[in-house]
Amino acid sequence: MEKAAYVVRRAQADDVDSILALLEPFIEQKKLLRRTRAEILLLRATGYVAALVDESAGKKIIGFASVEIYSRKLGEIQCLAVADGYHGMGIGSALVKACVELAREKGILEVMAISSSDSFLRNLGFDYSLPDQKRALFFQLHSRDEIFNSDE
Repeated sequence: MEKAAYVVRRAQADDVDSILALLEPFIEQKKLLRRTRAEILLLRATGYVAALVDESAGKKIIGFASVEIYSRKLGEIQCLAVADGYHGMGIGSALVKACVELAREKGILEVMAISSSDSFLRNLGFDYSLPDQKRALFFQLHSRDEIFNSDE
């Protein structure tokens, strides 16, 4: 697989349409939750995009991730997505590392990520909580179909 020339940079307001388009296939496959334009605008403030450097492609966005900061204690990697055809090139890793670095700069104690690919995150230094720490438990308030098919 030929490596694409790309740059990871902070997401900008004019990236929102491209980010929404990038996320759509993952939403349809139920890998990501649907986000509104307003939500992406908020996530953009702490988000990064991977954009092709190839001038013939314009400023094509091929990846996105954001770190939502809940408190000084905790941030969460959200909306990690890399376009089909660009997997295995280090783009997802670069996006996660950029988000983690932003959290570090802001003095956040821990960054968590919820993913179906724990090996990817473990390779980046994420790990399960230690035995003496509390574990996160979730109470499902709505069915997955309700959430994934919601436009709000």
